[in-house]
Amino acid sequence: LWGCMLGSGALAGVAGACEIMGPIGQLTPSVSPGYGFAAIIVAFVGRLHPIGVIFASFVMALFYIGGELSQTRLNMPDDITGIFQGILLFSLLACDVLIHQRLRWRR
Repeated sequence: LWGCMLGSGALAGVAGACEIMGPIGQLTPSVSPGYGFAAIIVAFVGRLHPIGVIFASFVMALFYIGGELSQTRLNMPDDITGIFQGILLFSLLACDVLIHQRLRWRR
């Protein structure tokens, strides 16, 4: 267990270092603060299951691509992708609450 945690932490560090040394600074002027928010949504949509997270990451990629296309082709605001992600997360959490915490009407 410890070896797996240390190995995954080292791989995450290498991925972050490659991201900072690669496109950051050359293609974009700053580090995007949205990675953590997208990762939380992917984890919730994938239900914390490794296979589910893979499929959820494809769904999030579609949100990003669709948001960028709507920005360029339809002249929509820059934050439209974040709004779509927020609606997805809110809908998922609301459905979970309504399914697991059954509401009862009392008189």
